[in-house]
Amino acid sequence: MNQIQQFLEYLLSVIRIWVIVQPWESGLIVRNGKRIKEIEKGIYFKIPYFDSVYVQEVRLRVTELPMQTLTSKDLKTITVNSSIGYSITNVRQLYQTLFHPETTIKNIAMSEVAELIFNTNQEDLTPRLIEDMVLKKLKENDYGLEFSYFRITNFAIVRTYRLIQDQTWSSETLYMNEKK
Repeated sequence: MNQIQQFLEYLLSVIRIWVIVQPWESGLIVRNGKRIKEIEKGIYFKIPYFDSVYVQEVRLRVTELPMQTLTSKDLKTITVNSSIGYSITNVRQLYQTLFHPETTIKNIAMSEVAELIFNTNQEDLTPRLIEDMVLKKLKENDYGLEFSYFRITNFAIVRTYRLIQDQTWSSETLYMNEKK
C-alpha cells in the first residue's frame, strides 16, 4: 500500500503545473536545459517534462566540522572542532560553482585549519587566529554563499596515543600467537 501511495505522489508531482516558493526560499526554473529563470517567493507555472525546478532555503545554515587532530610546526598535537554558519545569497551562482556545497565548504575549511596549524608554532596559535584566517579564506571565492561565521568549538593541546587498528588483528589471532 505504501509503494502505491509513493507512486501516486510521484506521478502527481511530475504532472503538476505549478511550484510554490516560500518566503525563505529562492530557486531556479530551467527550461529544456537551456533557459534559466531565477525565482523568488510566490507561485510559478511550469511545463511538465520541459521545466526542471530547483528550490533552496536561503536562511542561515550551520554545519559542524568533524574533529581534527593535527600537529603544529613545533610538533605539538592540537585537537580542533569547529562549525560554519552560512546562507545562500545567489542560487544560480551556487549551482554553477559547487556540486555538494556543504561537503565542499567543510573540506575547504578543514584544509585551511590544517595548513595554518602545520605552519604555526603552538605558542602562536589561538582559536581567534584560526577563526579569522579560515573565514577570510572562505570569503575569497564567490560561491553564491555568505559566510556569517567560522567558530572553533573545541581547541585542545593534548598528548595523543594512537592504537594500532588493523583488521587482521583479532582476539583469535592473538590467542593463536600466545599458544605458540
